[in-house]
Amino acid sequence: MGCCESALRLAPLEWLPDLPSSKELQGAAQWYPFEDEVWPIGESVRRAFQRHPKLKKNRPLISRVVEVATRRNLRHGRQSFIMALGFVAARDFAPMLAPFLDDADVDGHVIDTLLKMKAAGYSAAVAPLTRSKKTWVRRLANRYVERYS
Repeated sequence: MGCCESALRLAPLEWLPDLPSSKELQGAAQWYPFEDEVWPIGESVRRAFQRHPKLKKNRPLISRVVEVATRRNLRHGRQSFIMALGFVAARDFAPMLAPFLDDADVDGHVIDTLLKMKAAGYSAAVAPLTRSKKTWVRRLANRYVERYS
């Protein structure tokens, strides 16, 4: 899928530090321009999966989306790619996403996707997020732990 290659090309070669927080973002860190470019690409992939359900059975395509979703240097831009994987047919790829439960750029999106995948077995990794500073992440973590513990 050409859009996955486009997103991967935007990844910096090395990890970039957090940008300062912003009042406009209610204290959240600002995003790098490449993150703003990557995010809509993943959103278009998510919409394609919704509009064309047969794509959900295309394992090579799902693998490419996972490749982008797990490219840590893409930082927040990966969120939409992780959300694009939120369907049961992608459940076999859950072990590739679970390691990112400790990544503050995407932790809540990973939990949400694991819930949508109906991927059990990650309660121990999700449990620390029941104490997240972010309310929405705490709620998702509690829902996951209640459902799969």
